[in-house]
Amino acid sequence: MLMERAQIAALIPHGNSMCLLDEVVAWDESRIHCRSHQFASADNPLFEGDQLDTVILLEYGAQAAAVHAGLLQSRLGETRPAYIGAVKDVEFLAAITDNSLALDLHAQCLLSSSQGAIYELVAQQAGNTLLRGRLILSQPE
Repeated sequence: MLMERAQIAALIPHGNSMCLLDEVVAWDESRIHCRSHQFASADNPLFEGDQLDTVILLEYGAQAAAVHAGLLQSRLGETRPAYIGAVKDVEFLAAITDNSLALDLHAQCLLSSSQGAIYELVAQQAGNTLLRGRLILSQPE
């Protein structure tokens, strides 16, 4: 594990109260792999009726992309929050089948500028792809 929840929460606009990710498994200049172990927790306001709706995985992926953007900026001595600007080409491929298995969130930066970035998102559980899509992050100055 490269980063834990408290470090992740410091990089996203929501802070600790709405941080959905538990760890950064790996990252480099173009991609990040994050994991959530606690998504089925009673403390998760998005976990309802013993399930996490697949559409909510967009927020998990957005947080992974925001963490990646934050890590890249921190290398440049900057810190600006990243917000969802738009989602595109989203495919909902499967539902979460086991609340005891971790969720893996992958975000790959396709294009980055001073105003934001475009990321390809993939959410998986036990190697099964649940969601795939693109996200535009906005980072206003």
